[in-house]
Amino acid sequence: MTEIEGTCGNIHLPLVPRDILQEHHVFETGDTRFASCARLLQSLWRAGLGLAAGRHRGRDGRLRVLGSRLDPADARRGRNFLTPDIARLARRAVAYREYGALIDEQRLWENLLSSQPLTFNLFALCQVDEERRHRLFERLFPGFFAKVEKLAFEHSPGRGDPRYLGDYTAFDLFVSGTGPDGRPAFIAIEVKYSEDMRQPGRSGSARYRELTRACALHLDPEAPSLLTGHLAQLTAEHLLAALIREQWGQGAHGLFVMIAPAANREAWDAVELYRSMLDRRPDGVPFMAIALEDVIAAIGAAGDPDLSARLHARYTDFSPVHRLIDDWEPFTED
Repeated sequence: MTEIEGTCGNIHLPLVPRDILQEHHVFETGDTRFASCARLLQSLWRAGLGLAAGRHRGRDGRLRVLGSRLDPADARRGRNFLTPDIARLARRAVAYREYGALIDEQRLWENLLSSQPLTFNLFALCQVDEERRHRLFERLFPGFFAKVEKLAFEHSPGRGDPRYLGDYTAFDLFVSGTGPDGRPAFIAIEVKYSEDMRQPGRSGSARYRELTRACALHLDPEAPSLLTGHLAQLTAEHLLAALIREQWGQGAHGLFVMIAPAANREAWDAVELYRSMLDRRPDGVPFMAIALEDVIAAIGAAGDPDLSARLHARYTDFSPVHRLIDDWEPFTED
């Protein structure tokens, strides 16, 4: 799997007319162009399965139908997940979550747009199948692991631990094992779907500024933009990955990875900016970004074409959105 350089892809998604969004109960004024199309795609996917739309309580306190949300009854049946086995593994992961893990269960079960269920849909089956996870991670990261031993969802080595960040930052997925040289190895993964990378800043934390200096991941560890706006989460998780490697010993192998759809321009703009600020020392923890489409293709190539096809239809095949645009006829003759 080759790392994508620069802003990913040239996928041109439409500005969906408001009439179409309202018809499918997905008009949200704060959505980016990608989020709007993704929200509509999720609503169409849900409707295609005959599942009822859920409701969302707005800032005004009123409940309204939201097409990108599942009805609670379907949510309880695990319909936000692509197979019953994935739903069972998600339930187990939630039940046995790490102490202090911040999992919004309503969002996990009901919100079709959330990246949390996407992470389970991508990787949960690898958690219980050694051959599957070996094939997939060897295809995604050739030669990085000799053996993939464990997958942990919503993982942090120590929430609130002053040896680390002192806060509740965690990875969507943490993959650990051994490298070809027999030393410990890990890949820390952040998964994005419709998110635009806006996050609360960390510039008020003395610990974060101390760590940008000490970890020496960036060309300018004092750069204000590392701890604000669109880069704050990338910086936080990259620092956490560096601290894990330090705790494991300098012989350990570490990698920090972000996965995002090729058409999510805001996510890839953040990736491009973050890359430009990295030192890229050979002894550091590298940063890598992969398109969601490439991960889905790798799942098929690693031996599960059915799951790959389901993932593509659910998350990255925007042809139903394009068809709505082509068929839209807002004007009628008198």
